[in-house]
Amino acid sequence: MKNSLQTGADGMKENWEHSGLAAGLTQPEIEQMIAAAFPDQKLLQAERTGTGLSSGTYKIHLEHTDTPYLLRISAGGAATAQMEQAIAAKVEASVPVARYIRLDTSGTVSPHAWSILEWKEGILLRDMLQSAGEQQIAEAAAAVGTALARIHEYSFEEHGFFAPDLSIADPFVMGADGFLSFIEESLQPDQSGQWLDKPVQEALWDFCLLHSPLLSGLTELPLLVHSDFNGLNLLLTTDSAGIKVSAVLDWEFTFSGSRYVDIGNMLRYEQEQSLYEQHFIQAYRQAGGQLDDQWRLLSRLQELIALLDMLNRSTAEMPVRIADLQRLIARTIILPTL
Repeated sequence: MKNSLQTGADGMKENWEHSGLAAGLTQPEIEQMIAAAFPDQKLLQAERTGTGLSSGTYKIHLEHTDTPYLLRISAGGAATAQMEQAIAAKVEASVPVARYIRLDTSGTVSPHAWSILEWKEGILLRDMLQSAGEQQIAEAAAAVGTALARIHEYSFEEHGFFAPDLSIADPFVMGADGFLSFIEESLQPDQSGQWLDKPVQEALWDFCLLHSPLLSGLTELPLLVHSDFNGLNLLLTTDSAGIKVSAVLDWEFTFSGSRYVDIGNMLRYEQEQSLYEQHFIQAYRQAGGQLDDQWRLLSRLQELIALLDMLNRSTAEMPVRIADLQRLIARTIILPTL
């Protein structure tokens, strides 16, 4: 068992099976995209990157420039890709994001929406933490906590999912009733119920019944939620001033909602009171992030939504993913120390 000075970075979706764009693009397909975006340039090399588990991402090198670019194939369709571009434009003054060079949702070059973005140097937070010492862990956690507080500075009038122009296209209310309705539906035999033993289902339902009233007691405005805020979507760099976040990646799941979605996601694999958690939360608060006294429990309730949603969408061909989600759900419903 890890002690309180260690992190859970080495467990982040380790060896999960993935579908969608995992097979990648062919060289001719990439060349067509480059020709459309840079008609006077020739593609020299395209390297598949280790980022973007749901989308395909490539580092591309062109003939007449030393500057690489990022080619990203969206897994979410044209509306999602347009929403991501709008988010980047909205937050770029305060949140480190990659600048868009081109977005193509026409379907003429590829059936997928695709974009060219500036290349951001850095190492994934997950990879940095795997070999980091205590000082690096503390600095990385502080940088990430500060970045998340900057994201949460953006608020909206209602909870919901964004249209391409960032208006709320699909509003929802996630109080106790909505939360319990989602949990009950997820426990059906054709959803997560097929992957969870009956004792776990009963313990999960009891946990949710007991603590769901906390969700109805929240009164703050809904905030910009990244919704996939973890070590696989954060690039970090190190210079003489220390560690900083160079880019927050992959905004396709973003919506207007509760800050505790991102808090829970970031701490998903962390032990309570780990060195990473302590510095992450401290920096988040120092940068203006407001947390309820029961923030850890609220984060776990939001985590259950995310974990069950992923388990609902799992198939028998994903045994590693299912086993990890089963473990995380069982761990989440153990009452945290408040």
